[in-house]
Amino acid sequence: MLTRTRRVSHVDDLLAALRARLPGYHAAAPDTLQRRFLETPGTIINSGDTVTVRLERRAYAPVLRKASLPAQTTVPWWGNRILRYEFA
Repeated sequence: MLTRTRRVSHVDDLLAALRARLPGYHAAAPDTLQRRFLETPGTIINSGDTVTVRLERRAYAPVLRKASLPAQTTVPWWGNRILRYEFA
């Protein structure tokens, strides 16, 4: 089981990885990333071995489109299901 300190550390690591991939946001604060990107509304589509997150249009969508995000990611703790992102 992860302690709170280790969970916070993992969240910090994930935010740093996201920040590094977003053009112009390399020094952005965590609350800025949350407001502009992590709180983006969308739809989750579960189709067997693939989970697709379809994000709604927002002012910051062009930044996400330019980000060096992988087209799809295999998630080991989901039984190797695939996570994909789409932009509406």
